[in-house]
Amino acid sequence: MKKILVLNAGHTEVPIIEELKKMGNYVVTTGKRADFAGHKLADQYIKEDYSDKEAILEIVKKENIEGIVSCAYDSALITSAYVSEQMGWKGHDTVKNTYLLHQKDRFKELCQKFNIRSPKSVSFTERQQAIEYTQNIEYPIIVKAVDQASGIGILRADDEKEAIKAIDNAFEKSKEKRIVVEPFIIGNQESYVAFVVNKKVVSSMTCNCYSPINPYLIQTETMPSDNFDIVTEELTNIVELLFRELDLVDGLITVQYIVKDGKPYVIETMRRCLGNRFLTPVSYVTGFPWYRAMIMAELGMDCNDIQKQKPLAKFAGHHAIMAFSNGTYEGVKIPDKIMEHVVEYDQLLEKGQKIEKYLSERIAYIYYVYDSREQLDKAAKNFNQQIIVSLSQ
Repeated sequence: MKKILVLNAGHTEVPIIEELKKMGNYVVTTGKRADFAGHKLADQYIKEDYSDKEAILEIVKKENIEGIVSCAYDSALITSAYVSEQMGWKGHDTVKNTYLLHQKDRFKELCQKFNIRSPKSVSFTERQQAIEYTQNIEYPIIVKAVDQASGIGILRADDEKEAIKAIDNAFEKSKEKRIVVEPFIIGNQESYVAFVVNKKVVSSMTCNCYSPINPYLIQTETMPSDNFDIVTEELTNIVELLFRELDLVDGLITVQYIVKDGKPYVIETMRRCLGNRFLTPVSYVTGFPWYRAMIMAELGMDCNDIQKQKPLAKFAGHHAIMAFSNGTYEGVKIPDKIMEHVVEYDQLLEKGQKIEKYLSERIAYIYYVYDSREQLDKAAKNFNQQIIVSLSQ
């Protein structure tokens, strides 16, 4: 039995903790939120900020931890890389490569170096320089903090006035006070996830991304994406190029991109899965054991003989149930015609809890399968209208 540290223990990390337990490990969780569900599943919980690299390293040494696993947060991934490098563990990229892939300005430099199609990005550390730059460019643009995720520090701007607001927002949210400004590409937003062994993709999937309530927060994802046959080969080649050129370790990688005129424009990449238990529906449609594979890779185990199973369905996805305003949560009603396709349901909020940030607060998640793309697309585009959330003020 090995003693493994999992960084964070929220909704997204629960399947990781469960899989680690199935594999016979002693699981220690950490994070500032003691109320997260995953802590109850673990053998031990240590309250600590997982973005504090030195504090996590101290825990690893003090508790005789033998491996570290992160999940859906860039800060956790950076900590994992740092701790692994300090401990001499396999399973994580170097700290240098981790920053290259996860800080938006550095990744765009990689895109330029390797001729990867991507929106032209200009980085800034000074507010006034950024404002002056936006006075002589075409709109719309998008402004981003280089070191944030999940829609934090990101705003679209359609004119100079909105650009100033977006610049101030990005600088405020950026921990390192660095931002990027780039053209806003109008097209289909999609994601590509791959598992790579010996620099070769062994399983992959693409998905459509929908953000109807908050344009900077993905609420619904369906897979395979509409452009699966068009983009998969090119994205696979890009991923394998990055693994070869940077000498990345075996494991998972996610690429977010926009499809315009039948071509993918790479927006960003990350050595982690997306949030919302994204790998659950990916497992449905590929038959690949994504959670176990991710754990094996991050613990430096041999990933050559991971076996696929028969896929559960041809089409699948997930949807975050959200409210359209703040208030006190009273309940949710999901029509039977939706529930008959739901494989897993996860309730996050309880009746009586207050919703104070409805643009980011998730009430519950549904994970579903369909027999055809037409059924899948029709359902996904109407979830918000058909699923009724009750609030009181």
